[in-house]
Amino acid sequence: MNNVIVPLNAFNRNEVLEKGQAAFVKDIALSGAFGIEIRRELFLEGDIALELVKREIENEQLFTVFSAPIEVWGVDHTLNNLLLQRTIEEAKLLGAQWLKVSLGHYHQEHSNVSELKDLLKKESIQLFVENDQTKHGGNVECLRVFFENASNYEVPVKMTFDSGNWYYTEQSIQKALEQLSPYVGYLHLKHVENRGGSLVTLPLMDTSDAEWRKIVRLFPHHLPKALEFPIDPVSKMKDFIKLVQEAVLEESEGII
Repeated sequence: MNNVIVPLNAFNRNEVLEKGQAAFVKDIALSGAFGIEIRRELFLEGDIALELVKREIENEQLFTVFSAPIEVWGVDHTLNNLLLQRTIEEAKLLGAQWLKVSLGHYHQEHSNVSELKDLLKKESIQLFVENDQTKHGGNVECLRVFFENASNYEVPVKMTFDSGNWYYTEQSIQKALEQLSPYVGYLHLKHVENRGGSLVTLPLMDTSDAEWRKIVRLFPHHLPKALEFPIDPVSKMKDFIKLVQEAVLEESEGII
């Protein structure tokens, strides 16, 4: 089952900034990936070459996600309306089907999800909110309350479940899975270890009891999965895509 997406931050940052994200599109397509995740923070300042990247992606017929490091809710708990609108327009210029952002400072009493619904109902792009590495945007309870309220008000938003970011925010992965699984539409897979007192994001481990495998088994087989960890050299991308695809196939056939 081909549903693996490769984000551009999986590659060497300096190399991506130097060559541009468009330069990696063909390699990602040749690796057998289903899609690509373009990163807003990996464009050089003043050179947001979205249309150039779009042409390359269209040539390779890849599913497209646009990831932007913005927060839906500002520090005053109100909707970052203009910033979100601008980012949606950038995603549309890119031809992205999905836009991934962070929660921000959502507050049940002071944040109005109806405003977000009004903004999104005019757009065809699917909005995803990810658990990021901040204490406010990667808090299980904050995310649960937001998605619960969004669901009640029929706001068209889904969750990106980043399997490794819970370590950075010191949250329980088990609790996150229990409370947030109904809202998840996209998985970000990575392996995180504590090395010398610092957390480090590493490639997926090819072991039968690896945490990422356990997480994958809890979600539908068709759910798109991103490889958000260092891939070096780029040629290793094929191996990791095959690893994830085989894990999904084995689970769907009841081998695991």
